Amino acid sequence: MELRKFKEKNHKKVGIILFTITCILLISGVILYRTFAIFQVDTTQNVINGSIEDPGDLYFAFYKDGVIQNEMPQKDEGYMLDKQSFCGVNGVKDEKIIPSLDRDTWSIIVTGMKSSRTKCNLYFTKTYDDTTLYDLSGNNYNGTFQNGAIVQKDEENNLGIYFDGTDDYVDIDDLPASINWESGFTIEFEAMWKAFPYYSRIFEFGNGTDSDNIFVSNMKETNQLTFATRYGMQSDNSIVVFQYDQDNKAKINQNEKACYKLIIIKNDNNMQIDIYKNLIFQDTIPYLFKNGINNILRNILRVENYLGRSSWTGTYAKDAYFYGYIYSLKITDSKNNIILWYDF
Repeated sequence: MELRKFKEKNHKKVGIILFTITCILLISGVILYRTFAIFQVDTTQNVINGSIEDPGDLYFAFYKDGVIQNEMPQKDEGYMLDKQSFCGVNGVKDEKIIPSLDRDTWSIIVTGMKSSRTKCNLYFTKTYDDTTLYDLSGNNYNGTFQNGAIVQKDEENNLGIYFDGTDDYVDIDDLPASINWESGFTIEFEAMWKAFPYYSRIFEFGNGTDSDNIFVSNMKETNQLTFATRYGMQSDNSIVVFQYDQDNKAKINQNEKACYKLIIIKNDNNMQIDIYKNLIFQDTIPYLFKNGINNILRNILRVENYLGRSSWTGTYAKDAYFYGYIYSLKITDSKNNIILWYDF
């Protein structure tokens, strides 16, 4: 009789234990399912520098303005991949797994991925809104749209900032003295000139007329590309001007959407500019420093910074506003650190 009671009690304990284990497994399964339910398996995305072949091992969670989405934003919606995005394995963030956005193909690239069931939380924020152009570099050199400058699509459905050539521009925040211009830098931009008014600027950074300026424009009222800087003021006799029309290689074609890249390299007593148009190398232009000055620009605070207009006033106020589209502008220093970046 005692043995029977012992067996019955033991069976009840076993039943309770089995029931508890079953509940735990069910709850764990639900949690696991819900954890992965918000992550999308996307076989169209790129995975490089990883050892995972099965795309089911990579999961994406897309957040647009902080809200979970079923898919990533479309390219023409004006979003960028925010730096708070991250990847991890088994719920643990892994700094070596780095997600990035290829803006040309509009696809996610994940580097350093070596484990299965990798999950990436991808946060997308706007590159612009009705009033502000946001700096994608993370340095917060944002711009404010002025007098009607607007982000819109061109005739070929490409998104860019449209300037009507009358008085609209983008006012860029102050650029601090901590930016290293002296060691050289690279300018990359994509634009379309719809006309060639007098020295119409893609951008200008500086402190007003003849004061530590750097700008890219067309030359006078021609379609020649111009790059110019001032080391101090004109009275220092330290003007560096480049008008490129040699063999017509990098000439600006009206109504053509084109990419330009200027690599400014500083040597001991001279500088050189390597020129590319639409990713094709064009030429190298040397420049010899003069009057004991052996630098391109001073590393100082610049407070008059614009897209689409000049900062020169007085007798130089005839410099025109830009007429056309600017699709992107990216400037990096000699160590390939991004100084500022605007793109769509």
